[in-house]
Amino acid sequence: MNWRIKGLTQKVLSAAPGGIVLNTRMQAALGGLRNFDKAMAAKVDEWILSMKYLEAAGISVRGARILEIGTGWYPVLPICFVLAGAESVVTVDIVPHLTEAGMYRLLRTLEAHIPSIAEITGLTPAIISNRLELIVNQPNLAAILRSSGIEYRAPEDAGNIELEPNSIDIIYSNSVLEHVHRKALGDIMRESLRILKPGGIVMHNVACNDHYAHFDKSISYVNYLRYSEAKWRLWNNSLQFQNRLRASEFLQSAQDAGLEIIARRTHVSPGTHEAIRTMTIAPEFRGFSEADLVTTTIDFLARKGTGNEAS
Repeated sequence: MNWRIKGLTQKVLSAAPGGIVLNTRMQAALGGLRNFDKAMAAKVDEWILSMKYLEAAGISVRGARILEIGTGWYPVLPICFVLAGAESVVTVDIVPHLTEAGMYRLLRTLEAHIPSIAEITGLTPAIISNRLELIVNQPNLAAILRSSGIEYRAPEDAGNIELEPNSIDIIYSNSVLEHVHRKALGDIMRESLRILKPGGIVMHNVACNDHYAHFDKSISYVNYLRYSEAKWRLWNNSLQFQNRLRASEFLQSAQDAGLEIIARRTHVSPGTHEAIRTMTIAPEFRGFSEADLVTTTIDFLARKGTGNEAS
């Protein structure tokens, strides 16, 4: 499908009654969820990478209170964190996508990943299997969430969460921040500072690339940088809003809120350097360095200072 067709289709769906449900069904049939097992395996791999980031920073998830920003359709990472020994996970989303059938489907799929989950956690496969079995055997979604220590809140604004100050050890998101408005990003970072315990960590994996390029191979992962804001509004839509912020802006937002960047990792997709050098960049992006323009993903960790206690 041409990216323009998808953009306009999603724009129409976003304004139509039942459009969100129809878009979900289209994703399952034609989009990234059409191969469910592969999609879930990719999410487990992303969780394993996050665990490696935390380990490198000396952060343990055992006994931790964790907040996820952006639940999505399938809470792969919250379940994996619970299996790894987290005390609890609060997961929030602006749209309630989670369903009982989807949760059971996810849990059954995770059985194939017990060995890799055990390896990264340092626990035995038997321990992970027992924990997963306890969750799977619950009679309904409410019982699954209760037994696993997961609190699902949707709709809820991640920039204004009803949590006590200094109450969370780790806050994270996975491919979420590229979909929030600039002001909302600042609100999320400031709220993170408020609810994190002193010394607590935020960890964000941000896909700051043109998401239309994931299915339309005729365009590059920086294609959207050729459009002015006025022109981009034609293709942008609320079902898959893309803020087009560059990697440096996500880091700056965390720093502006009072968080200290302690680790970062960037990636440039193949062909991106060539694309950026042969296209006309929209005026909004001409002040960025080439390195910032071509960065297509950024993963970073930031810490709340130990003397920075919210009241």
